[in-house]
Amino acid sequence: HPEVHDRSTDLAEECQLLVSKVREFQTIMASIHSEMNHLAKDTERQKLKTIGQRVKLEHNSSEDALSREEAMLLSKIEAKTKEMEEFSSYMASLGRAEGEQLAEIEKLDGRGN
Repeated sequence: HPEVHDRSTDLAEECQLLVSKVREFQTIMASIHSEMNHLAKDTERQKLKTIGQRVKLEHNSSEDALSREEAMLLSKIEAKTKEMEEFSSYMASLGRAEGEQLAEIEKLDGRGN
């Protein structure tokens, strides 16, 4: 039966074509899968790098905030030290004035006797 033979030959060719296309599809899918894995690894590397940079920035920001706070506190200490020196100078001046007044009182008290 030539018709059956021809039909069998056609089916065999179609099967070979289908098998070829399935293999081509598998190759393409394997390539896509490989590329996706590569992209996933690269994305993970970039994510870790970004997290590291963020932590570094946060650390630097914390250090900057601490440095600013330290500078502000040092400025306050300096201002209070200056104020204390002014008060000490004023107290010394008052002590001298008191001494002079006591000496004047003793002088006047001595005359009155």
